[in-house]
Amino acid sequence: MTIIFKIENIRENKAYGTLKWSEKGLQTGAYSGPYGNGELPAGLYHAYRNKLIDKEGEEGYCDSLNNCWFQVIDPQFSTERNNLGIHPDGNLEGTLGCIGLLEANTKSWYDAFAEVESYTVVEVKDL
Repeated sequence: MTIIFKIENIRENKAYGTLKWSEKGLQTGAYSGPYGNGELPAGLYHAYRNKLIDKEGEEGYCDSLNNCWFQVIDPQFSTERNNLGIHPDGNLEGTLGCIGLLEANTKSWYDAFAEVESYTVVEVKDL
């Protein structure tokens, strides 16, 4: 199973695109950046089931229905970037290089990550 974040355009150091998990029937608008070092690097990542973190009460990781979580994604290539993940984008618009989901209710994404046995692959495709 592979999740694909296809970057469709970049404006002011923020990458806008679509996050799609075909096997789970999930698709949403998403973005990465502009804070920190900007958008996350293109390449392959692993999203491990044991790195799905509840972030209850942490506004920057909550959707409008108060689903608060963070799925760590580990780069499978050499990079100095760390602390990257996928999460609802609450609080200020934008991320520190993570993939911020733009859905009002991200529970289906959380549930899908929780069902992963070991890990799933996340591919970030640049322009």
